[in-house]
Amino acid sequence: MENAKKCLLFAFAVLAGCTSSEYIEQYHDLGDASTGQKGDSVYVVADVGDEADTFLFHLNIVPHIFVVSPYPAGPYAIDKFQVMPNMEFYNPWSDQWIELKDFYLSKDVKALLIVSSAGWCGPCLKEAAALIEIYDKYSADGLEIIYTLGNTNIPGDVPFDGVYDSPNSAGFAADLYFMNSWVHMTETEAGQPINYKMYADPNREFIPYAPTHAWPFSMLVTTKDMGVRLVEEGFWSVLMINKIEMVLYNEVPNIPFD
Repeated sequence: MENAKKCLLFAFAVLAGCTSSEYIEQYHDLGDASTGQKGDSVYVVADVGDEADTFLFHLNIVPHIFVVSPYPAGPYAIDKFQVMPNMEFYNPWSDQWIELKDFYLSKDVKALLIVSSAGWCGPCLKEAAALIEIYDKYSADGLEIIYTLGNTNIPGDVPFDGVYDSPNSAGFAADLYFMNSWVHMTETEAGQPINYKMYADPNREFIPYAPTHAWPFSMLVTTKDMGVRLVEEGFWSVLMINKIEMVLYNEVPNIPFD
């Protein structure tokens, strides 16, 4: 219902004859929807319900207004030139979840480097340490790193598996100690503090799409289309660096290709 109210206010703003810039400013005041411009058109990215969605699409009689889905349509796959499935990961230090859809059409983040790792994996630790310099070099130009720990199908190897809803539990404390230890080992390996965020994957998000992948498992995703640009198993190669620079500093075609 709250989304429906937002859309009604949006309709009144448009029908009252607001210009694009006036509309954007007015819509930003409405809450958590994001807006932008593409040529002479205004787009809105909002997590709208069925009622609001229907109402917005009835506004196609108004020139220069169109609605963008909160996440690209599937089919989804963790393969090169496919659409990355939406996933959610848990930050135990802030007790918050993030979703990949939070980065879709981001104005600040052009690409995501998503890494699946395991706590027993030596190459994962080396990659975690190496990512500190990668993030330091490219974050200002639009790279965000989502490093996930414990993404395995081995019972007991996934932090916060089933206990992330109880921060005061003994299981939560033990898993937090494990992740703190991983951060400490990463910083020791790198010889400097970690500068990107680590997350747990209690829901084993990668398993349905890549049940037999090796660790570390890395994916480079552009946020304008959530398209997978590169997938690598094992410690990433110079090809990953080349791809990062390509998508940050060049206009690459949208996925899926026309």
